[in-house]
Amino acid sequence: MSKRRIGIAFIILWVIAIGVWVALPKHNSSPGSVASGAGTKIPAPEVPIQPAGAPSKPVAASDPWTRPLATVAARHLRRARFALLRRFGASEKLVNRLTDGDILAVIQELKQQAQRGDAAAANILEYMAYSTCGFAGVNGEGSPAEAQQLLDAQALPMQDTQWIRTAIQEKNTYDKQTVVACQQAIDKKDIEAWVTSSADQGNGASLWLLSRYGSSGNSAFKGQKLMDAADAGYPEAQAFLAQGLMNGTTQLPAGLAADVNAANLLKVAADSLPNAESALAICEFKGCAGIEADIPSAVTHTRDAAQRGSFDAIIQIGPQLQASQMDPDEVSAWNLAGAMLSQQGCTYGGLSVQWMGSATSTLASSSISDRAKALANQYWQEFGTQMMANIGCGS
Repeated sequence: MSKRRIGIAFIILWVIAIGVWVALPKHNSSPGSVASGAGTKIPAPEVPIQPAGAPSKPVAASDPWTRPLATVAARHLRRARFALLRRFGASEKLVNRLTDGDILAVIQELKQQAQRGDAAAANILEYMAYSTCGFAGVNGEGSPAEAQQLLDAQALPMQDTQWIRTAIQEKNTYDKQTVVACQQAIDKKDIEAWVTSSADQGNGASLWLLSRYGSSGNSAFKGQKLMDAADAGYPEAQAFLAQGLMNGTTQLPAGLAADVNAANLLKVAADSLPNAESALAICEFKGCAGIEADIPSAVTHTRDAAQRGSFDAIIQIGPQLQASQMDPDEVSAWNLAGAMLSQQGCTYGGLSVQWMGSATSTLASSSISDRAKALANQYWQEFGTQMMANIGCGS
């Protein structure tokens, strides 16, 4: 992508839907090589028979089929939200401190570091100011969202009602701490000045944050920052820009589009972002701009993304695949693994009756074969710890 040409180009149309691009942390495995031929059989992994007394790999939870205590699930949900800060340089220790309620002290320390020119500290504060603080403010005790969840919970069995109420109470207690800390210590003007200074020096994460939260209001400015962030090699920006170019929500001036290869941007982002690999798999399944349909490659990337904790592709592609392309029991098993994670609180969704009910009904479904259940156990043994770590719910 040419920075000089982008810098002088006028952004004709910029429509950007702000949402959470679930960007998970780095993963060691890379996407598999691209193959062709939609009729190639991709066999499901065999369920191994483990000899008596053989050592087993560590697992993420002692019993993934059983719902944990409400307080445990609420903490997992909270930590997964804070784990998003790792993309801006937050350490696991910092994520744990925030999860455990040391919010005000962390914010004050980050402000001191940002004042000294620490780009990572400035970026973390920027995300917290607009996402973390905002979420706690509008979804806390007395909010319409909470009222709806408490109303929905009345239709549940008594033990489930008590579980969701306990989880909501845990969330509310924490949200109150967060709101107070944000009101006492967050100054958006100071933070944006620090982030802008870092962006001027080419920091990809800072450029990405300005494209989302920059106070300029100018859509062309935000579009430029997004492209600069992608040009700087920031994976979240690369994936977001690629998706925008492919689905038409982002348009570039005539003659500039040739410099921006959306397919390549998505493929590069998929190396480090499980969600981007899911998006790549979906494109390979149906065909996207610059990406031809390639079912075997789509199946490979779907499996890899699931092993890393992203189930978007298996949910969308799995039911449409022929048995010769992916065994139906494998599709069911990956869906079970996703429900196991969700039941533990390892999800980016909010705390809701719908979330709890969906996971419970999936795991208790009588239509799931014994082989699918065995495969799900195998996947949990092999990848459960890895998936929880990538999502950030495990400490």
